[in-house]
Amino acid sequence: MTTVLNSNSRIAQRNASQALCCVKCAFLRIFCIGLSLSGLMGTVRAATADPKTSGEADFTTLSLEELGSIKVSTVTGASKHEQKTTEAPSSVSIVSSEEIQQQGHRTLGDILRSVRGFYTTYDRGYNAIGVRGVNRPGDYGGRLLILVDGHRLNDPIYDTAASGRDFLLDVDLIETVEVIRGPGSSLYGNNAFFGVINVITRKGRDLHGAEVSGAVASLDTYNGRVSYGNKFTNGVEMTLSGTIHESEGNRSLYYPEFAGINNGVAEKMDQEKARSVFGNISWKGLSIEGGYVNRKKRWPTAPYSSDDATVIFNDPHFVTDDQRAFAELKLQHTFENEWELMIRAGYDHYQFGGVYPYDYFDPLQPLYLNKDLAQSGSIGTEAQVSRTVFEKHRVIAGVEARYDLQLDQKNFDIDPPDTILDIRESATSVSLYAQDEYQALKNLIVNAGIRYDHFSTFGDTVNPRLALIFQPWEPATFKFLYGQAFRAPNAYENFYESTINKRNPALGPETIRSYEWVWEQKLSPHWKANASVFLNNIDGLIAYRQDPDDKKYFFDNVATVVTKGMEFELEGRWAHGLRGRASYAYSNTEDSSTGRRLANSPQHVGKLSLSVPVWGEAVFASLELQGMSERETTSGGKVGAAWLANTTLFSRDLVKGLEISASVYNLLDQHYRDPAAPDFMQDSIPQDGRSFRIKMTFRY
Repeated sequence: MTTVLNSNSRIAQRNASQALCCVKCAFLRIFCIGLSLSGLMGTVRAATADPKTSGEADFTTLSLEELGSIKVSTVTGASKHEQKTTEAPSSVSIVSSEEIQQQGHRTLGDILRSVRGFYTTYDRGYNAIGVRGVNRPGDYGGRLLILVDGHRLNDPIYDTAASGRDFLLDVDLIETVEVIRGPGSSLYGNNAFFGVINVITRKGRDLHGAEVSGAVASLDTYNGRVSYGNKFTNGVEMTLSGTIHESEGNRSLYYPEFAGINNGVAEKMDQEKARSVFGNISWKGLSIEGGYVNRKKRWPTAPYSSDDATVIFNDPHFVTDDQRAFAELKLQHTFENEWELMIRAGYDHYQFGGVYPYDYFDPLQPLYLNKDLAQSGSIGTEAQVSRTVFEKHRVIAGVEARYDLQLDQKNFDIDPPDTILDIRESATSVSLYAQDEYQALKNLIVNAGIRYDHFSTFGDTVNPRLALIFQPWEPATFKFLYGQAFRAPNAYENFYESTINKRNPALGPETIRSYEWVWEQKLSPHWKANASVFLNNIDGLIAYRQDPDDKKYFFDNVATVVTKGMEFELEGRWAHGLRGRASYAYSNTEDSSTGRRLANSPQHVGKLSLSVPVWGEAVFASLELQGMSERETTSGGKVGAAWLANTTLFSRDLVKGLEISASVYNLLDQHYRDPAAPDFMQDSIPQDGRSFRIKMTFRY
């Protein structure tokens, strides 16, 4: 894939930018029409409806099939118990397994990229998740908390919010993805900065037997999965699954920054391999769950050069290896007095290994292989009680403790051997939290929560949340939200030390204060709309800087950022699986000290998705459009706006137990780029063009 845009590509980018503005206007018009319809409907109901049914949608004209297709959307992760999304103290999006299948999503990143206000970037090493205008190049996504069935997956070394093949779970094992926007530290503590992503897995009863799945895709890509799940007559329920993934990637990638080496072409430097297993078993209120993933990636971009060493371009030694694993034991029990108890205890493991081919400008040794190692082992426990008291208060209280017993970081040259870095640390944290959902009036909920965290690395932090949830009439919900959250410095930021790096004992957490107004409106039994306006004040963003006195580098709290924005969404669902959704998000994210927009921060993100039943409920055709406005790079350059189109044809049970899907990604073969981190030679990284995937799943 060539990285130099020709004149046609530039015209396409300009057209894409113009199209983005047109779509933005269209979304705004749709929203305004929705507001008008909502107001008109409210007036008509008030004037003509029976007082006992005033404000309720008329379902009497719907067929039984249509009534069956209307489901009440619920969320678990917003308050650590199941509740209607309209009663949750946040703006929530739910992505179902059916939508994942019909849209042909391959990774968690694909799923989140389809959600209102989210976007992802790829530097040909790792995927990174952006939300509401923040996705700093080189970050590992630690301002979003990733959960699997409520279990924390962010590692303590780099805070990684894995969303590519390094994510622990195969997407075929996902029942729903709960996207919970806004600060969540009042319940979850660290990393719940911009939101919480809670991935709920399929249980044995959902599988009800064995599944075998295989896929073949562009770039010599292959996937295979074998799963078994069931619920037995004795009440035991289990799931066990294993997945493999292999891809040769682009065999030839051109980077003009390295034109003097192999004409700037990286050959066979884009390979990726991943292996994962996942399982759970439960009986009554007791469950055991665990998983493991190992992902290896070769890098074609040759980043991480310094003044005294250069990474050798097009050298196949450049490989990174990520391993994640967790195991958790959980007990849930409801007592006769209606108190609910949840106790969980678990172990988490993370290991990173990177091999980098360096030239230290030594004529006697032109190639040095340098190895980076990081390893963590953590044990954690949580106890939580909840109950409805005095009929109107749903109270939750809990205590949580975590011990990072191993936070090791090493760096050394393999041949000739030379140890550069060898750090062995540990850390602890203890937390207390409480939340009260008070049904103040029949149509008003007051949700208040607070959490105290103590970290051995920096001390104490207290983070509250307050939500007023008001339903003036039943199809409409207004939410007024305030929350605070934090991201603690990770082990890399806290402890990394070498001849050119030093620790900063004054390093503190990043903090956010968020204000949001949300309007959720049911326009009819099939249509609903969502609108929000938000303001985020972020203090103490951690950055890498140099001390002018000793010339050493260190991490420090240096940046203050303000984000102002709004989001709109219109969604329709009908019987037999017909579904459509359009969304638009605007965010203006600026560094307060410079007045400049953050790098990799699009002001406009627009999306449109449609899934249509072609033949009953057996064959579906889906289309997804995703657009972003231009973004700045870390050096002050720009990458242009882009529109991506993905389409999938999905069938099930044409042959009993067989599912087949065919997907084309980047259908229009759009040439676009993502901003790179400051330690890359490239200012931006070109992304893949058109690709395809064919997938088959057989159930028996």
